[in-house]
Amino acid sequence: MKAELNLPEGFRFHPTDEELVKFYLCRRCASEPMSVPVIAEIDLYKFNPWELPEMALYGEKEWYFFSPRDRKYPNGSRPNRSAGTGYWKATGADKPIGKPKTLGIKKALVFYAGKASRGVKTNWIMHEYRLANVDRSASSNKKNNLRLDDWVLCRIYNKKGTMEKCYPAVVTTISTSDSSSHVISPDVGTCSDNCESKWVDDLEDEFMFDSTLQNDPFVPQFLYQSEFATPFEDPPEQKPFLKWSFGHQG
Repeated sequence: MKAELNLPEGFRFHPTDEELVKFYLCRRCASEPMSVPVIAEIDLYKFNPWELPEMALYGEKEWYFFSPRDRKYPNGSRPNRSAGTGYWKATGADKPIGKPKTLGIKKALVFYAGKASRGVKTNWIMHEYRLANVDRSASSNKKNNLRLDDWVLCRIYNKKGTMEKCYPAVVTTISTSDSSSHVISPDVGTCSDNCESKWVDDLEDEFMFDSTLQNDPFVPQFLYQSEFATPFEDPPEQKPFLKWSFGHQG
């Protein structure tokens, strides 16, 4: 993207918090032009964090965006933190930006994959900058719409420097000769550096092995149990795949 932006050789974009608020966020909210347009404008809360780097205009390990921010409820002032297949959760205290006059507020957030009640914490971090001294109360929402801020400025990065991905696991229906069984996966797969959980793949391998035993002519089929153990049963309760009988039992 550097060539498309016509950036000079050796250009680096490492602004301070105050520079981000004063020279970028304030100007964007005032619809003023910027000398170097390196910050993309997107609706950040529609995407998972690992999808954002491809949408950035500039950046290798951290990426910057202007984004609108919506209310969680039309008659409230809380922001809606749902994003993609998960949500952003605030951490730590807000930090005032600017001296002697506070120009903006910096908030740190962590991305959790999955539903809010059972989300899985990831290594994706967001620093969200908003203008200070702006009335965001419900009483100021005369149009009764969900828009809370026209623009906030967001810095996104992964604290481990990876492109970690984490998707909700899949609910799979498996059919056998006897019946159909619903295998309910956890709400969220385990997050890893190379993306999705391998839970479903392991489950499919188990049933492939099960099917192979049924079709094996050397396995006594009348001794074979068609019921399979699910991944959620405790080991003592699981039934063996095969029951063998060797010799005389007294």
